[in-house]
Amino acid sequence: MKKLLVGSLAGFLFLFGCGGAGKYGDIKAFINDVIKTQEEFLTSIEKANSADEMVVTINTFSEKILKLAQQSNEIKKRYPDFEKWDKEPPAELKADIERLDAQAEKFGQVFLSEKIQKFYGDPKVQKALLDMSKRMEDEKFFK
Repeated sequence: MKKLLVGSLAGFLFLFGCGGAGKYGDIKAFINDVIKTQEEFLTSIEKANSADEMVVTINTFSEKILKLAQQSNEIKKRYPDFEKWDKEPPAELKADIERLDAQAEKFGQVFLSEKIQKFYGDPKVQKALLDMSKRMEDEKFFK
């Protein structure tokens, strides 16, 4: 299950790795929202002292990230060349992609931390993670 979740999140983060400044101001704001949402999640995860707190954190993150997924689909409609950005993003986007890549590394590692591992065995946490993974899969970012 951890591999599925980390894989889903890594895929999500890769897709959200395309953002920008200047003419891409809307995407820059979007990427900032993604990073802020991830940072809030990471902070809350680190502060969680019980399985119940972990479930609240996971569910809150899931709701926020699904709203961002809806925004991602609008972005794709506005930028039809988006599909090419994974190999060669516009120059204005490179710094944002680097920030998002750095965040993605921290984000992926939180699920492997010792503190988080102790909550994985709790059925409520497992269900919250599974539900989040399923909802993210169903949303299909950038469809």
